[in-house]
Amino acid sequence: KLRKAETRFQPNLSWLEQDVSASKALTRIQEVLAAPSPYGLVKEVEGLIQQIAQVNDALIAEHRARVLPEIDKQVGKVQIELDAAQADHDLRNQCLYPLQQLKKQVETQTSLAHIDQAGSRAVDLVDQAFAKLEEAVKPPPKKPGGGNVNDVTQPKPYVKLRRVIKPSALAPEGYLETQADIDAYLDRLRGALEKVVAAGDRIEIR
Repeated sequence: KLRKAETRFQPNLSWLEQDVSASKALTRIQEVLAAPSPYGLVKEVEGLIQQIAQVNDALIAEHRARVLPEIDKQVGKVQIELDAAQADHDLRNQCLYPLQQLKKQVETQTSLAHIDQAGSRAVDLVDQAFAKLEEAVKPPPKKPGGGNVNDVTQPKPYVKLRRVIKPSALAPEGYLETQADIDAYLDRLRGALEKVVAAGDRIEIR
């Protein structure tokens, strides 16, 4: 039973070791396992496992409570864009289903590392959803003599393209130490922002 308990809590071991009570219980489990005659110590087993399980469950709940709202936030962003684009059922499903599945996985996931990774995974899925949406609403190419290649009687809703700007990626290596460093960085950032706006697109800062 102790061996099974060891396996059960292994994915979250580094977090459990940071909790005083769980760390003591884990240490005691190791002592029992290493004992030449552990049978007299079996009465401690249930209490040790329960003690660690309580801490483990609390950590899982804490991490889920942090990540699930972030996934909901990302779902909301995609839904707003889908509504603006008057997206059909098929496109909505393509954009939202991966995020909905990710949320379900987090709700049952017991590995803290995997739960935390779901936050960044949600951002990647949103990027993919926006790419699908932008492709779906992209206007058809113009005919040489004017008009669209496909005779579309009802134009598609216009959705501004989204461009991600990461200010840290525009910063120089090392530190900003002088006013000249600051001015150069701000000029670079301003130039990147203005270029997006001038193209008629919109900016998401990350």
